[in-house]
Amino acid sequence: MDKIKSKIQDFKDPQGQTGDKALLQEGKTAEQNYKKDQGNNAQFGKDEMAAFKGVFVAGATGNTGKRVVQQLSAKGIQVLAGTRDPKKAEGLGWNKSVKLVSADVTSSATELSAAMKGADAVICAIGSSGFNPKGPKTVDYEGTLHLVDAAKKAGVKKFVLMSSLLTNGRDAGQGTNPNFIVLNLFGGVLDQKLKAEKYLRGSGLDWTIVRPGGLSNAPPQEVGNLFVGKEDTLFAGKESPGRSVSRETVAQVLVESVLQSSASNKVVEIVAGKQVEQTSPDKWFANL
Repeated sequence: MDKIKSKIQDFKDPQGQTGDKALLQEGKTAEQNYKKDQGNNAQFGKDEMAAFKGVFVAGATGNTGKRVVQQLSAKGIQVLAGTRDPKKAEGLGWNKSVKLVSADVTSSATELSAAMKGADAVICAIGSSGFNPKGPKTVDYEGTLHLVDAAKKAGVKKFVLMSSLLTNGRDAGQGTNPNFIVLNLFGGVLDQKLKAEKYLRGSGLDWTIVRPGGLSNAPPQEVGNLFVGKEDTLFAGKESPGRSVSRETVAQVLVESVLQSSASNKVVEIVAGKQVEQTSPDKWFANL
């Protein structure tokens, strides 16, 4: 059972919190590592940045969400950081371009749309935590639905959803894949994520769905370079160029999905590997 739990945690983005000091240090480290990578990456012009009034980040204090906030802030983009407990999030030490807003994804779309006021893009980095069998349905599916409906009410233009590899594993012929079976054991999390993906795709919003492999807290230098695949092509098997990906890299792909028009209405599957050749962000979505 412990091995199963460990395997599942590798693919999920728990929202569990540590002490304020630990959160602050981790946030600073993520921002420093991100800035180090910028010398190798293509940059967007000021005119393209100015097109965004602000980005609402759901799950902003989660392990991936806080990295998204740091990276948006580093680009000078106004961030609305959605969290269930804004007071607790104050310990993260974000700068003035980040505004903490109360946002519980189990709330109504009307309540959530108020938290999105001033944003024209949403990055959803939520994920059920722990092993509550009702968590995936309540958070990964219904929570995403609430956010999509709220985004439409708030006049948001773009919605980026962090999902997972193998969400469509059953239809992609991966129903007997051990990774699919294990990940789906508790609450059918992959099934719930797939339902959320389908709802977003039919919403009428401009969307991008990012499906990462196992989420690693290690920096990109340790995990490897990003590999980007088309929808239903990466299954975390032996033939895959990688099985995991740094959360910092995932956050960067989520951010670039907002900024790049070439990411519009696409499913992006990502892993990382030491043997993968480095590519600049402006090429990530071009051939999908």
